Parts: sequence; structure tokens; C-alpha cells
Amino acid sequence: MAEKGLLKGSKFNGRHSTVIPSAIPAVEAAKACPHVTKIGLGIITPSKAGEERLKFTKASGALKMQVRGTNAVQLFWVYTNRPDETIAEITSKWETR
Repeated sequence: MAEKGLLKGSKFNGRHSTVIPSAIPAVEAAKACPHVTKIGLGIITPSKAGEERLKFTKASGALKMQVRGTNAVQLFWVYTNRPDETIAEITSKWETR
């Protein structure tokens, strides 16, 4: 479950309001990034225990951000017109968590 207040604001869009704990630093970084216009919360898929990872795939006008937590994987759509700067900013904050 997400921290209280994390998903408030005009940048969020989605049918649910659940963020896996491992994704919270990445979502906070995306929310704070000035290049991000909207964040779409995606599906959560259970997985076997593993190492946390952050992965981006560029799409037209957006980034698909995949966060692998210790026991689940969650997808997010991060809408931006400056994908390289957005990836750098989110990754930097992810690595210093």
C-alpha cells in the first residue's frame, strides 16, 4: 500500500491506488520531476523473491517504468516529453534510496 498522500495530485491516473513498497522511491521521484506530466499506475504481478530493479522502456510520449520489488513487479506509465532527463532523475533518486 502506498504512503498516505503519495498518490495525491494532478499527475496521477489509474484505477487503483496501490504501489508496491519498492516502487515508492521511484514514484516519489517521478512525482517531483518537472518533466513528468502524468503517472499511470499499472498492474502488479506477484513474483518469486529477488533483487529490486528499475527498468525503463521508451514509448511515444511516455516511458514504461517497471519496478521489481522483493516479491512483486509493478508497471507504471510516466508521461513526459523529455524521457532522457526523466530517466536520469528517477534513476538517480532510486539509487540513493
